[in-house]
Amino acid sequence: MNDTIRRGVVSAGIPAILEPPGTVREDGKHPDGLTLIPWSVGKCLLWDVTVGDTVAKSYVAHSARTVGWVASKAKEKKIEKYNSLLGQYLFVPLSFETLGPWAPLAKKFVSDLGKRISRSTCEKRSTLYLQQRLSIDIQRGNAISVMGTMPSTQSLDEIFYLLSK
Repeated sequence: MNDTIRRGVVSAGIPAILEPPGTVREDGKHPDGLTLIPWSVGKCLLWDVTVGDTVAKSYVAHSARTVGWVASKAKEKKIEKYNSLLGQYLFVPLSFETLGPWAPLAKKFVSDLGKRISRSTCEKRSTLYLQQRLSIDIQRGNAISVMGTMPSTQSLDEIFYLLSK
């Protein structure tokens, strides 16, 4: 997802890098990306992407009652973590959920980025394409998570061999 955002920013004509040096939090971790020229109000854009598990044991009670609760909670946590960098940069926490909801701030940013790409490329459907690409990224992450829980299929190789005869 970070690369999708970075490529979108670059498509809008603004150079950007992933895991920028010199933007370290107190815990030693980097944000996901940074524009190399100002994005708005004379500040460079700093972003960090997170995808919360909608059905995680610790979240399911809240997410069952409120759509987007996990994404909103993740946004709040990101803002807390990057509090020390908020004065220097324009920070956007991009938070999503595994089952679809996006935090309102993520929706607004993607819409703004899509408009910037559209102005730069003259493609009217840029926002839609960006939204679709991010949704596919979430689905891929879900598939990788599910596949990671599956047992190894090495012992089933002989079954597949028999079926091919």
